Amino acid sequence: MNWSLLIQVLGGLGIFIYGMKLLSESLQRVAGDRLRSFLSSMTRNRVSAVFSGLFITSTIQSSSATTVLVVGFVNAGLISLAQAIGVIMGANIGTTITAWIVSFLGFKFNIASFALLAVAAGVILNFSRKESRSGWGSFLIGFGFLFLGLDYLKSSVPDSAKDPDSFLFLQQYTNMGFNTILLFVLIGALLTIVIQSSSASTTITITLAFSGYIPIDAAYGMILGENIGTTITANLAAIPGNRNAKKAALAHTLFNVFGVIWALLFFKLFTGIVDDLIPGDPLTDKESTRFHISLFHTMFNITNTLILIWFVNTITKVVSAIVDGLASKTGKDKDSIRLLQAGAVKTTELAMVELVEFTKKIIRDTYDFLRLTEQILLQPYDAARVLQVLKKEEELDQVRTEVLTYLNQIQETGITGNYAKDVLGIMERVKAVEEMGDNFASIARKMRKSHRQKVSLDKTFGNSVKEQMDLLKHHYDILLVNLEQSETFDILGNPQIRNQSREYRFQMIRSVKKNDSKVKKKKYQKKDNLMPALLYCDISRNLDNISRLLNAAIYADV
Repeated sequence: MNWSLLIQVLGGLGIFIYGMKLLSESLQRVAGDRLRSFLSSMTRNRVSAVFSGLFITSTIQSSSATTVLVVGFVNAGLISLAQAIGVIMGANIGTTITAWIVSFLGFKFNIASFALLAVAAGVILNFSRKESRSGWGSFLIGFGFLFLGLDYLKSSVPDSAKDPDSFLFLQQYTNMGFNTILLFVLIGALLTIVIQSSSASTTITITLAFSGYIPIDAAYGMILGENIGTTITANLAAIPGNRNAKKAALAHTLFNVFGVIWALLFFKLFTGIVDDLIPGDPLTDKESTRFHISLFHTMFNITNTLILIWFVNTITKVVSAIVDGLASKTGKDKDSIRLLQAGAVKTTELAMVELVEFTKKIIRDTYDFLRLTEQILLQPYDAARVLQVLKKEEELDQVRTEVLTYLNQIQETGITGNYAKDVLGIMERVKAVEEMGDNFASIARKMRKSHRQKVSLDKTFGNSVKEQMDLLKHHYDILLVNLEQSETFDILGNPQIRNQSREYRFQMIRSVKKNDSKVKKKKYQKKDNLMPALLYCDISRNLDNISRLLNAAIYADV
């Protein structure tokens, strides 16, 4: 075995994949929020969803990154499953751009000097203190590494005419008729699964065919296999996710498997069309080989999309039936927060999307505390409601632990730019919400104890509690209503919203002081009235704490 050649191939592949990873992550870092807004706004119908997937994948040069982002968005509830399927279809088309870049640029001129120039410019920009400039610097470095890796791959695969023995082992598998195509479908799938990049495996396929080590039909087979292999990244990302995330990943797999099946059934017809459209015989003219493969890759994904775009609802029903059926048998469905990242695709953007959405879900869910506590305080005693509050408080403690674990995972991947401030704000909000749960649970326990001691609030204190509960509901509405209108917590920085929050906080303080003065009256110093007064004081302190914590949740970014 030629170890020097193997090291050069593996090294070139490593540089290529790292360049693609850096390019993808830097673009998401520079345009993260805009990317998310674009995806949300461009998925109103199946056609626009396809074009959004095409655009994003063409931009970040990684269908794996796009599909993992989509799985994350579905998991977080930002887009529906049907919208996600459209984006995935577009991502499959967008990933074919890499093949055309390689075909037009990768074999035409010496790209090493061009790539080194991009790296040099990127390093200079990378030292900039300005976040966007530093991000573009990382993009240029990734772009340069991508083409440096391509150059190493190209030079490490020798010319078959000069060195016919280097890849002689492949020759024994190239004369088995249709079985050759099936074998190379498998090879393409396994190669993509191992290196977790269909773009890298496509580049290898073009390089091998261009150098004459595999025939054109075998290269076509590898391309088909790579379309199946690329689905592994989304499926890995969906493993810790909820049912919708798993459905999106399964839809990606079914889409590509169906495409490979019909492409194999009509293989001769389909490849004949490709050969007619591209000048030159790929069997004798190796210069045309790369363009035949690129067109085959593009036509396959476009045709597959044109066929299946009309069956998005059907695909949704099929994957839902499969995933829901398996979940019901195992009895497992994870709604808790998990870090949805797979392979080389690790971006702060995706993590923050999920974290923000999960935190908003926690805030929405804790409104049930307020509703149940109001019923416990103002309606006849119901032990079931008390148990509900106590159970929810235990669940909230668990959620806080999960969020802190999640934040540690994000920090391990590296928090960039303004996201560091966002993470601190989310930590403060989660802490405030968890402490609100503690106060609601404290009220529930006090009401359970007072019921056992046959102590209840009189009409005066009952009215005071109702007044304070109304203030809390209005205060909570500021948080909930505004969060529903925004994808991030930035809206809570609006001075008008914060002034409203501060005003409700002041009203609560005035109400507590006013009612505290009532407790000091002589009638409440008597034995029969003392216990209800003390009960009210305890409850009032809890309600005041909740008001303070609501204000802290709104002001968390300060």
